[in-house]
This record gives sequence, structure tokens and C-alpha cells, in this order.
Amino acid sequence: MKDLPQGAMTSRRGFLGLVGLSAAAVAGGGLLAACSAPSGPRPGSGGATAAAADKLTSLTPTYTAFPGVKPDLPGTVSTLPGVPDVSGGFTSYPAAPTAALTQKAGKGGTYKAMTPLWGPPPPGLASNSYFQAVNADIGATVEFQITDGNVYGDKAIARLAAGDIPEIMVIPSWEIDKMADFNTAVDKAFEDLTPYLQGDKVAPYPLLANLPTAAWQWSVWNDKLMAVPFPTEPYPFALLYRKDLFDKNGWNANPKTADELFQLGKEITDPKAKRWAFGSIHEVMWPTFRIPQDWRYESGKLVHKYETPEFELMLEFMRKVFKEELVHPNVVSSKGANEKDLIGAGQILVYRDGLGGWKELLQQHRGKNPDFSLGAFPLFAHDGGTPIMYHNTAAGIFTFVKKGLPKEQVEEILAILNWCAAPYGTKEYELANFGVEGKHFTRGANGIPEANDLGRKEVAYTYGFLGGRPLYVDWPYPDAVKLNVDWQNASFPYIEKGPFDGIRIQRPSKYSGLQVPTEDKFTDIMRGRRPVSDAKQIANEWRRDGGDEARDFYLKVLRDNGRA
Repeated sequence: MKDLPQGAMTSRRGFLGLVGLSAAAVAGGGLLAACSAPSGPRPGSGGATAAAADKLTSLTPTYTAFPGVKPDLPGTVSTLPGVPDVSGGFTSYPAAPTAALTQKAGKGGTYKAMTPLWGPPPPGLASNSYFQAVNADIGATVEFQITDGNVYGDKAIARLAAGDIPEIMVIPSWEIDKMADFNTAVDKAFEDLTPYLQGDKVAPYPLLANLPTAAWQWSVWNDKLMAVPFPTEPYPFALLYRKDLFDKNGWNANPKTADELFQLGKEITDPKAKRWAFGSIHEVMWPTFRIPQDWRYESGKLVHKYETPEFELMLEFMRKVFKEELVHPNVVSSKGANEKDLIGAGQILVYRDGLGGWKELLQQHRGKNPDFSLGAFPLFAHDGGTPIMYHNTAAGIFTFVKKGLPKEQVEEILAILNWCAAPYGTKEYELANFGVEGKHFTRGANGIPEANDLGRKEVAYTYGFLGGRPLYVDWPYPDAVKLNVDWQNASFPYIEKGPFDGIRIQRPSKYSGLQVPTEDKFTDIMRGRRPVSDAKQIANEWRRDGGDEARDFYLKVLRDNGRA
């Protein structure tokens, strides 16, 4: 699902303009932002809050399960607060998908929707028969404003700051986490959906009612239900690799230490052959070096990941990787390098991505290259000991509705999102994911839709972002489904238990605003532009500029919830 981008400049300029606006400015023609970059530490406002997820249930829709098909491969039921299940996977395709809805979702309206995409963009609505067919089935026109996922946070910030907000706007949680003052901006930019979806009010939208309650709990800001969530798999990322090329060359697909990974990188990298071992991998090195996902609570104190000795060890390792030039030069020189294109071309062999990126790459390349295959490295620790893995919250992407639309338009948009939430095994799901049979895909011997050239050109993952669904591994590649579900089930026992699991926290804005500039400084260390000894100074600057203030807030959250 999600590709976790590296170091996007999400919260540096423009966004604070949202916070100081008067109600008159909002009512009088949108959000007029002061886009000058603030000097010095960003003060931030935007109220930080925290609530145990179970206390938010009164705001969420009443859950009603959709009676659909059951997965072929079992998953793992989570008993960790706020951590999603491994939902299992499908290795066969329903012989006769059934319609989830009995009438048109839309009423003829036209809406623009901003969504990310990590891959080549498809043709626009006017020349894309896939978009036209889906819109005809919905009964309304959705015109996508597709934006490169690698710079999505920047683009979202710019549009929010300019008041250029489409009727439907998708924002991933990992971008929101970097946005200073989103807690305040969300009220100014987007519609409160509580009156439309709370409790039994969700009844007109039965496929939205099928989304897990935990995902809806994470869609609450400022005690209001503000978005439709996309449930996530438990893991934010994995180290994906080109399995077909590893098998062909006999490379080690199961490194058990950081040193083995480094040696693998040296073995693979051959600039003359335009082949480098790695794309972005440093975020996966965080759990590999047992760095806490955010905070560690020990001996009555909260310690942030930047303050741990493990973080310095990771910096030293990544500095060595960059010095040896094992990372593709396009990744080194630009945060916007399209790593999916690079791994598809075999120019990188290992990179960090969300598990959904696995599917996207198969869709792009398997039709042209039947041998194209990916895998995920089994978890390992830098020293060969017991590994840890980070976990997602129950929702990873949110779909917002522009504030101030007439009630009937909000209801039509929610009906469209309800259509988009149709689960695996339905006709709506098939149309959204594969297009029209005979035009965009044919059925293989096992009945699984297989994209043709037009399908590969026109069909892009777009409608799927607009309405989340229970997150089964429902790919049309049985071999990859098994590899994915096996990796998820094997990794689940190593999920790190954090001190704030199950608590819905709106992060202090100053703390959110610190993330990108601080990690840019650590990037300078990894790239050899600053010495490793500067890590302590950077951590001290982080504490001074808001880290210690955030620590006080988070410690109070623990105490308020009886955890400290």
C-alpha cells in the first residue's frame, strides 16, 4: 500500500499560514496562506491531544461486516493494542464476482480528487477509457489529479497553503506526521464527517461500515471524525529485493547481520553494468539496529530514538554504505528518484518500500517479463540477535472532503467513497482494480485477471485510495501472495511493543515540525558531509527546539493512561 518516502520537505514553509487565518478569510474564498518561510525554530500552535482508542468509539461508524469471500491463506489475529491484523491472502480468484451495490452510487456530480502514485502516471480522463468506464459505473465523474508519491507531501502542503483544495484529497499518515499544525489546519480545510457517519448514520454507506473500527478511531482529529481511513497492514515497510535476479545470480537473500548486508551490497554493485545494490534503505536499518520506533520508556524516563546509542551505530553503518557507493547515484543526488523504476530496470536490487509497492511493481512488469519476481528479506538484527519490527497504526491513508460543500455534495462524495470501498470478490472491486474485461484485461487459466497492454497503460491505483477496505493480500499473482503472507506471519512475533500502543495521539505541532529538518541533518552525517560525532549536537538541538517539550507532553500521556 504505502511507499514510505524519504525526507520529504513537508513542513518547512507555507503551512503555518493555515493556522493564523480568520474565519472570515476561510468563508470569503478559501485558505489564503502566508507562504514566507519562518526564521528560527518554528513555534507551532495546533493543539496536541491524546486519547485511548477505545474512548473514541462513540464517534465511529457502527461496524457491519460485508458477507464476502474468505481468504485462502490465514493471517495473524493481532492482540496488540492499535496494531492491525495480518488479514491473510487470496491465491484464487472468485469465479463469479457479485455486485456489492444494487444502484448507482453517484447522482451525476463532478469532483476532483488528489491522490498519490508511485509509478508512471496514466493518461488523463479525456483519453483514458478505464477512468471513463469506472465513472460510468459509479454514476458520477471523478477527475484525478495524480501526484508523484515521492514528493506528495510537498505538493499537498503547497495546495493547502494556497487554498487550492480539491473536493476529495488523499493524505497519507506519514506525510501528516511531518506537518506542523495539521491539527489546526484540518478543521479549516476539511469537512467534519461526524454528522454523516457516526454510529448508525453510516447505514447508507454499508461498505464504509465494513471498515474496521480501529481504522475509524485513527480518523478522529479534535474530537471529530474528519476522514475516511484506509486500513493498513501491520508493517510500515520491508526490504524488498529482485528475487528473480537474486535466484539467477545466487546472491544471499537472507542476510543475518548488518555486515552480511554490507558484503552483499559490495558483491552486487557494479557501476560499469549500471547496477547498484541499494536504493533507500536507512529507515529499515532503524529497527535492524533496534532503534525504538519513536520513544522508549525505561527507568521512568522517555528516551527518543535520536538519543539512543543504537541510532549512532546506524549512522555509522549507513555512512559506510554511502562511502562505498553501494546506493544508486540517482537516489544519492535526489530525494525524488523513482526507485520503482530503478528496481524494475534492475539498476537497484534492494530497496525499502511498503508491501503495497510489491504489488505495484508486479503489475508494471510481470506482463512484459513473466519471470519478474520480488521477495522481502526475512527480519534480522544488525548483530545477529533477535530482531524487532515497527508497526503501523490501524489506518495509514486518509481521504478528506473539502470543507464548505453543500450537504448533497458531501453525501454524493461519501457514496462514491463507499463504491470505492467494495472489497475483493465484488464486481466493483474488479472494475476499480483491473478495468473492463476484454478491454483492459483477460482471464488467465486460473480465472485471475491479467492486464493487457491497454490495461497496463490506462489502469492505475487511484479509486482504491478513495475508499479503504479490509486489507487482504488480494493480488493476481498467487506466488507473490504466498511469499507476502508468509513474510507477514513470520514477522509478526517480532513487532516492537511501544509505550503508546493503542493511544490516538495528535502530535505536538512543534514536534512534527522538527522531524524533517532534524533528519536532514542526520542525512548529512550518513552522506559524509558531517562527522558521526555531530549526532549528539543534533540531538541537543532537537531537544532545545521542541524535543524536551514534546517529551513532557508524551510523559503526561503515559501518566494519564496509567502507563507511567
